[in-house]
Amino acid sequence: MDEFQTIATMLDEPPTPESEAAVRHRLLNGMREPERPARRAWRRPARWSGFGLAATAAVVTGAVVLSSGTTPRAPDPGRRTTARPMSAQTVLLTAAGHAETAPATGKYWHVLRVQSRAIHNSRKGYWMLGRQLIGQWSRPDGRSWTGYRGLGAVPMSARDAPAFQRDGSPDPAPVSPALVKDAGTKTFLVCDRAMTFKQVQALPTDPGKLRGALRRAIPRDHPTAGRTADEVVKNCVTDLLSFVPAPPKVRAAAYRMLAAMPGVTAMGEVTDERGRRGFGLQVRVLRGVADTMIIDPESSLVLSTSRTVPDVPGKVSKMLYLRAGWTDDAPKVPALP
Repeated sequence: MDEFQTIATMLDEPPTPESEAAVRHRLLNGMREPERPARRAWRRPARWSGFGLAATAAVVTGAVVLSSGTTPRAPDPGRRTTARPMSAQTVLLTAAGHAETAPATGKYWHVLRVQSRAIHNSRKGYWMLGRQLIGQWSRPDGRSWTGYRGLGAVPMSARDAPAFQRDGSPDPAPVSPALVKDAGTKTFLVCDRAMTFKQVQALPTDPGKLRGALRRAIPRDHPTAGRTADEVVKNCVTDLLSFVPAPPKVRAAAYRMLAAMPGVTAMGEVTDERGRRGFGLQVRVLRGVADTMIIDPESSLVLSTSRTVPDVPGKVSKMLYLRAGWTDDAPKVPALP
């Protein structure tokens, strides 16, 4: 435990209203983890909701353009989404228009993502990212399945690489390939409130009304609820856009709502870890805490989300979204596409 002290473990102490550091730590843990392997690997109880990066990030993606019964492909790495710089509002409104017309049919809501966590080897003084591939399938009737596959660890930065390699490139949180049928009825976290599939489908399609609904969904004991509700809403809207099965019109409303809120700035055209082109957006969710979302506005797909926190180098929590949408393909142990 002294050698590999994970950020998630450091967050296990419950925050107090007076502690801004605790608030930041709780937000950091907004990147949700799957339940069983994640509980062993990251030593945190998990809830499948998403990125509150908020996880963060174009946190990666609720609705992808796909045909009935198929899983969407990621955008072509060689395709440029636009030749001109776009503002944050333009990116979000463009994504909203495409999200609104996306088909939403299939047997399962399916999300395939790579989750990375910052892990510090305090004895040898380097940071690494522990990674796992997570596939989730949910049916409208509440049945769901989760698949796992460990992807090993990588050094967080070039500066960490020599010490990481001298240490034998360890994997401090190995995850064996598995597919598990989840117990109970599947719910999705929306602003940290568990909602059924039916409740998610009933969310408002008007941006203003959706903003009000999300504010009302914030639990009274939420660590930032007593500060600014809009910061909490921005923290959780990434979940709604990434892996919650929100209907196309609700996703469009979420993009339009975010476009009208302060604290969202454009980073320009960027490339994610798999070479996919998109536009980066930085979303300030609390003083000193920022989520970065990379989205493809032409497909409304959230490609990745990440969160940065003071005093922790690099992007400490990251989600890379490989699939998100409706499919007829049955659950299986996930593999990288």
